[in-house]
Amino acid sequence: MYTDDFSPESIRKTAFFTGHRILSAHEESVIRVRLCQCLSFAYAQGYRKFFCGCALGFDTLAAFETIRFRSGHPDVVLSLAIPCADQADKWKAEDKSVYQRLLAAADEKKILAPAYYQGAMLTRNRYMVDRSSLCVCYLTRPRGGTASTVRYAMAQDRMKFVNLAMPGFDSGADCLREDTWNCTFISPSAGKNAVTAPLSLFRDGKLTMKKPST
Repeated sequence: MYTDDFSPESIRKTAFFTGHRILSAHEESVIRVRLCQCLSFAYAQGYRKFFCGCALGFDTLAAFETIRFRSGHPDVVLSLAIPCADQADKWKAEDKSVYQRLLAAADEKKILAPAYYQGAMLTRNRYMVDRSSLCVCYLTRPRGGTASTVRYAMAQDRMKFVNLAMPGFDSGADCLREDTWNCTFISPSAGKNAVTAPLSLFRDGKLTMKKPST
């Protein structure tokens, strides 16, 4: 079952996940804790639907944490934006098994194309952004699919952001206050390349949102 609702009310209650595919074991452990905190806060702010793009890494972690959170909040909806029907065909058997578990547990599924094509992932990412008002990301690099998705989301005036890679995230709820949502982070090692995000780097390592120039 899938309901494609573009209404302002639906968008106001919808968030999406985007993040890197390759994560260390330590990152995965940290991300799970931060996702739990973020889901609780987003729920308190009225978010009920969470889009996942079904990629390995952060997407999968976020989806299963949403399923866990849903067990205590039955009005939460996990919606899968599947870029193509053959997305997992070339994955390892273990990853395919996890993928099938995710498909079975989701509340909604939308397959955007019958087969992979160049640009399928970009289409999937923009599909989620266009239907959401909160971006929950794990962004540590200024280039790649996650950075591209965040850049596109930044162009939407309605969008709020929380980056689970923000330094100091574990120090308390301050990192989850609504007035800190529109703040993201790229490792200071990115140096001047960080402006290609396009984001402005502060000395403390935090980045402030800056709309792309036209």
